[in-house]
Amino acid sequence: MSGWHKLALSSLLILLSACQTTGLGQKWQVPSEDVSFLGTERRYGERVIPAELYFPKNAGGKRPLIITQHGSSRDGGAILKGKGRTDELSARLIKVATDRGFAVAVLDAFEGTGVRPGSKMKFPQAWQYAAQLRKKLAAHPRIDAQNLFYTGFSFGGGSVLNFLHAKALKTPPLWRGVAAAEPACSKINEAVKLPFAVMIIKGAESHYPPAPCAFYRDMLEAAGNDVSYLLVAKSNHFFSANGRIVDGIAVNGCSDNPVIHMSDGRLQFADGTEATREKFIKRCITRRAGAGKSREHLDFVVAQIVDFFSAQQVTK
Repeated sequence: MSGWHKLALSSLLILLSACQTTGLGQKWQVPSEDVSFLGTERRYGERVIPAELYFPKNAGGKRPLIITQHGSSRDGGAILKGKGRTDELSARLIKVATDRGFAVAVLDAFEGTGVRPGSKMKFPQAWQYAAQLRKKLAAHPRIDAQNLFYTGFSFGGGSVLNFLHAKALKTPPLWRGVAAAEPACSKINEAVKLPFAVMIIKGAESHYPPAPCAFYRDMLEAAGNDVSYLLVAKSNHFFSANGRIVDGIAVNGCSDNPVIHMSDGRLQFADGTEATREKFIKRCITRRAGAGKSREHLDFVVAQIVDFFSAQQVTK
């Protein structure tokens, strides 16, 4: 990116951050501000990432922060008056978490990329955006940098699990806790000792079977970690009771033998055989997608995430 373009983008961000915005905050009647930033990752390079920060009503002092990452279907409404979108879990989380005293930051990792839910191999590495936003907001005068949390649904849940890697632990500040809602767990990181607690939530009837996430839970616990695992009965991928299997792209073909990203950079299947990108695509990507968004269980899941983060807070 040229120096001129960097200057123009920086000027745009300064202008945006100086303005109060509404977005989903207007729906919930909570104050918010634009915290968009220059995000960088390998696939899409450097670009503006829309992000909105919501605060509890009439709350003073520094607030604990939850960063929430959307899934591949951004079906929860607009942020920043339409400059970005988020998913339904994040939209509901804003209401529940701000009522409980948390600040909530929502970022849109897809805006401007043209990717769609079926573009699995073109998704950005959104966990890197979350790390960059975490660093930015840790310096915010109204954020308690000792209490930073990360959650996400589906693609967002997978982004959460990408922080369970040795390399991701080298850049402070670190999370106090993370919660992954309905990750696929088809590709997981080698278990290392983590300085924070982990929650994994799965729908028992998801088209992303719970087996690889239960396998990962066992790996993490064996490495000495604090892991909470919640299996929601009669619930599909969208935490709904009306789930069904439909034709569509999903990364669920290696549920009985997930790929492990080793700390030395190698990929291998859980059975110890070598894994490559080509093998991952051939074995793990299927046409068995899921549908059904009645979402009877979603409020319960959101409440469990907020309860989990509340229990992990450190007090001075």
